[in-house]
Amino acid sequence: MRDYSFLRPLILLALVAGTACTDGGKKTPGDADSTSANTLATFPCAHFEDLQAFLPEKLEGLERSQEAGSTGRYGDVSVSEAERSFTHGEDREVKVRIVDTSLGKKLGQAIRAAAEEGRSRATNDPTAPIFWKDKEAVGFVRYDASTGQAEASLLVGNRYVVAVSSRGFPGTVEVRRVARDIDLEGLAQLHQAPGGTDRQ
Repeated sequence: MRDYSFLRPLILLALVAGTACTDGGKKTPGDADSTSANTLATFPCAHFEDLQAFLPEKLEGLERSQEAGSTGRYGDVSVSEAERSFTHGEDREVKVRIVDTSLGKKLGQAIRAAAEEGRSRATNDPTAPIFWKDKEAVGFVRYDASTGQAEASLLVGNRYVVAVSSRGFPGTVEVRRVARDIDLEGLAQLHQAPGGTDRQ
């Protein structure tokens, strides 16, 4: 199974950015150097509350456990992210994260390249890529049989990154099912024009 670890630095930067400066560019408590962020009038990403609307409300057989979201800047990088987790005791877990970032073009290129690289895999291969034209989504899937962990990373509407991960489920059926049930087509149409004002 191929390891798509080259995506991790970009995704990690996006996620670090989301926690470094929150609430649409407002000053992070205790950060004296973030004063200039208060003066920025524009923000190119959808607000995390808009992304939350596309997270699943419930998953059959699992309990909703955690939720997180942030919108912010880290230097020149803008990031919004929303995440929701579902669990069944200690045995099973599913996480869904939606990210909108100014790094989206680089992330999108990497996700498309990984999907294209796996295009020749059989449809019954757990790591077969995803090409859902009706959902405006393309992505790659990973599975580690030794840990029972699966991941699906999708580029939606050529902008948003949707990551679904599972633990304790056989193969990648669960991450594909959860991803498929999200209103990806609706998410693809969620476009806040670059230069729009911050949501307060």
